[in-house]
Amino acid sequence: MRRLSGALIGVILALSACGLQPATAPQPSVTVGASTPEPAPAGQSATPSPSATAATAADVLKGQQFSLDDGAQFDDGLVIEIAGAVADRAAKTDRGAEATDGEIVIASVRIENNSKKAYDAGSVLIGAKYGNNKDAQIIIDKTEELQSGFQGKIKPKDEDIATVGFAVPWSQLKKVTFIVDPNDDVHETISFTGRVHRA
Repeated sequence: MRRLSGALIGVILALSACGLQPATAPQPSVTVGASTPEPAPAGQSATPSPSATAATAADVLKGQQFSLDDGAQFDDGLVIEIAGAVADRAAKTDRGAEATDGEIVIASVRIENNSKKAYDAGSVLIGAKYGNNKDAQIIIDKTEELQSGFQGKIKPKDEDIATVGFAVPWSQLKKVTFIVDPNDDVHETISFTGRVHRA
């Protein structure tokens, strides 16, 4: 996992079978974990759109780009990671995957609040891109198994997971990028890129 100050800077923490382990490198660097699936795209918590965040993979600074196996830690204790990602087929009730013939990726975006104050995750934007920086359409799920983002606040020393689906053709699973924009004045936009595996 990488540590980021106000913005992101510092130490990287990698996912391992036992959880996150801090690295000692002062510069942001990536340590690849074992068999964590690739990240999946997600959408804005209030009103989903094809691209829930205006940020693109190219807009995210190099020091704030992570692999799917990494986690990002801000200096105020906020941790963001892709807890898992998998390629699947859209359910009959899902909307948004018509262009990919029902082929989607599902990502679980995890935010852990290790600060002393509640963190309002309701404004966090989640988006996804694939291939040559192509926007992935967020999946609208009437059963609410898939969300469009986080709901409300995360208490100190607590965590929340938003499970978001995006329309991504399986032929493009080699490179999927999930973009997480905290959408506040303190934390910078980060991205997670890697291969997503089929269920």
